[in-house]
Amino acid sequence: MKLFQLLAISAVFAFSANVFAQAPGQAAKTIKITKITGTVNIMKDGVVVMTLKPGDAIPEITDNKVTFAVVDGTIEIEAGGKKISGATGSNFSVASNAGQVNVALGAGTPVAVKTESGQNVILTANSEVKMINTNGNVNISMEKGNAVMTNASGGETQTVQAGQTVTVPSAPVITPTASTPATPEVKEPVVIVEPPATTVIPTVEVVQAVCDVSSSSPDCN
Repeated sequence: MKLFQLLAISAVFAFSANVFAQAPGQAAKTIKITKITGTVNIMKDGVVVMTLKPGDAIPEITDNKVTFAVVDGTIEIEAGGKKISGATGSNFSVASNAGQVNVALGAGTPVAVKTESGQNVILTANSEVKMINTNGNVNISMEKGNAVMTNASGGETQTVQAGQTVTVPSAPVITPTASTPATPEVKEPVVIVEPPATTVIPTVEVVQAVCDVSSSSPDCN
């Protein structure tokens, strides 16, 4: 009996060594736990290798496929540029390798997967999605089950079923906003040129002066 218990404990330690980094610099970091607010069991091949609670040191995961069972609270994971969120009752696995991320959900609370450009893929029970980054896009393929997909703001809802593929940009699309100030129009200055003042010759005064000198002039009549 004691021998059996020792063998079981040894098996758990062996799984742990494969899933978590043992020293700095050894972690592949393809799957990263970014936030935890409750109790989460981390599993490998059906065996619980670690239980995490708020305040616990978050280990570095070296394996490229891990299963998470959320007992209570929430957990957030990053894999291949995607953000995966699970809540109480979620039991899901994440696999990440060479630009491809697979998320599979068993029977449990839905799991959300957010792409780099902000699209949300909400997996329902017993479903799996495959995401592949290629040529500036993300190809979202439903391997089984179905998912509800929305854009970054939560609108434009659509259902993606098994066998369907949706392609979205792998980077956020920047659109101009009303708050962006417009470039003021530069107008050429208007120069007004005034004509020179007209010189008026006072002929009447000149004639009068001549008449005063000589009254015999015909113009003095």
